[in-house]
Amino acid sequence: MIAILVTRPGGESDPLVQALRRRGYRVHAVPTMQTESADLNPQSLADYDWIVLTSTRGVKALADLPAGPRFAAVGSETARALRARGVEPSHVPANAGGADLGDTLPDVNGKRIALVRASAAATDLPDRLRERGAIVEEVIAYRTVEGPAASADLLHLALMDPELGAVVFASGSAVRGFVDLGGSARLPAITIGPRTTSSAREQGFQVIAEADTQDASGLANAVVRAFPLEVENDA
Repeated sequence: MIAILVTRPGGESDPLVQALRRRGYRVHAVPTMQTESADLNPQSLADYDWIVLTSTRGVKALADLPAGPRFAAVGSETARALRARGVEPSHVPANAGGADLGDTLPDVNGKRIALVRASAAATDLPDRLRERGAIVEEVIAYRTVEGPAASADLLHLALMDPELGAVVFASGSAVRGFVDLGGSARLPAITIGPRTTSSAREQGFQVIAEADTQDASGLANAVVRAFPLEVENDA
């Protein structure tokens, strides 16, 4: 049976891990990047026009969600996390990702935007919003730790699996963390989107599939395209 290595920070609780197991895959859940909470006062965001969230982790980092600003979510998973907290996002781009969010967020000219995200996030989203006339404050909600030491032994065991077919990456940080922990680019990669694909290729990986949507469902579908179990079972 095909085994898949998932490197997202949720480990065994990650929805992608559960989705793949329901579809019949063996899964090794080994976080190659993790996050650490930063000190953040949610009430300091109350005077912004928009609060933009780029991950479910960012939603969790806010102990309270201020009532004044409008909220935007980068994709469906982040939107669901907001709704679970009782907030309906005012904007979710049709295609999940920072590029579409930067292009489609409405009513930004001259508006104050709090961009709540990780310390190591890319600059394309704030740069695009500023090009459109927004006043953007980048608010660090959590810090990214690449290659956490606690994952070293788990990764070593996963890489010894003779049926391991591919590694799944959802960020450039996960790619770099995998390499830092001793992972090899000889293992094919499945990625969440173009930016992560570029990071993987820079490290020498062959990317055999890329998610159509930047969420757990899109990644699961990418795994199925790369390794359809019905084909394996008919062989």
